[in-house]
Amino acid sequence: MRAQGLDRPLEAERHRTLNRADIARTVARMGVLQIDSVNVLARAHYVPLFSRLGSYDTGLLHAATAAPPRLLLEQWGHEACFVPPATHRLLAGFTRRWSSGHRIDAHPGAARLRERILSELHSRGPATALEMASRLTAHDLSAPEQELAEATTGHDWNRGAIKVLLENLFDEDLVTTAGRTEYFHRIYALSRAALPPSVRDVPPAPRSEAIARLTELSIAAIGIGDLAAIADVFRLPPREVAPELDRLRTSGEVEAVHIEGIERPYYLDAALTVPRAVAGARFLSPFDPLIFFRPRALQFFSLDYRIGIYTPAAKRTRGYYSLPLLVDGEIVARADLALDRKTATLQVRGAWDEDEVSIDEVRRDEAARAELERLATWLGATSIRVPSDAPGAAAARWRRW
Repeated sequence: MRAQGLDRPLEAERHRTLNRADIARTVARMGVLQIDSVNVLARAHYVPLFSRLGSYDTGLLHAATAAPPRLLLEQWGHEACFVPPATHRLLAGFTRRWSSGHRIDAHPGAARLRERILSELHSRGPATALEMASRLTAHDLSAPEQELAEATTGHDWNRGAIKVLLENLFDEDLVTTAGRTEYFHRIYALSRAALPPSVRDVPPAPRSEAIARLTELSIAAIGIGDLAAIADVFRLPPREVAPELDRLRTSGEVEAVHIEGIERPYYLDAALTVPRAVAGARFLSPFDPLIFFRPRALQFFSLDYRIGIYTPAAKRTRGYYSLPLLVDGEIVARADLALDRKTATLQVRGAWDEDEVSIDEVRRDEAARAELERLATWLGATSIRVPSDAPGAAAARWRRW
């Protein structure tokens, strides 16, 4: 929690005006800010910043990622994520998630269509995949190009051939993003035109150097973890991370520690000052770096978490989009939250107590109420509602507020 900045007072609650540099510094401390289209409550990548800063203006994140000079850049790391420019450069050249199943380079029209896309971005500027498809219809395409341009390779997110070619160019760092639309579609731009000089003009580091530095950033971000947890931050191969942890242990930059009942070693950031206790409360996004590696969340917080949005309804045990509630260093409950934008109501569709917590019920419920009110204010909700059929013992208590 110290490493992730979750032991500190909320910046926005200290009556200090935040700016986009505050957003960038917070993401740098987190290591990564995972991007996701989930919008049941708020865009998934907005919530981890709220957990650390309080009621901030989400426009600051857009300013940090889309307005030059950009302080955060989109990259494949821990899935799609925002990272500082230096981290973006370290991740360049790694195998991406998209490329594995969506390569269409062998098609006879691919090479020429790819060049047309680059030419369009150069001459007319950034575009979404749909906008690029519209632009290309104005060209006199060859038969193979036309066939490919009209091809469809998926069912959602407009995963046609043009989208695939744009994503492949993104993978190769020839194309980057100039932000996202309100519907979460990428706006593609030429990297040479959009990236800051600190990234654009620096060649990618050799893989061994990149792995070494990314390992250091990972342990600094999570504070303590085993090999699997540290490698997971940037989805690095554990076999390449292990020698770097040995190097850091030899140099004294990390300490190997053992946790009772667990045989494998854990690694602690030696530069970290560990607080005696953590006070305060906050809801956590399912994509928060504190808990996004589920085995670590189970080991450290006894949180057996499975996100409902990816689980068939019949198999859900804790709702559709449950946010764990962190109170005084313990995860004490989960609440299935949603924002009804038509009625400006924060809906608590279920709330469950976690097992074997040491914090008493009164403190847990006081913290939950305060956090729900703070969350509602940030989201622009004018009321909080716990429906009569909302499941869970915590929901039954909260309904009586």
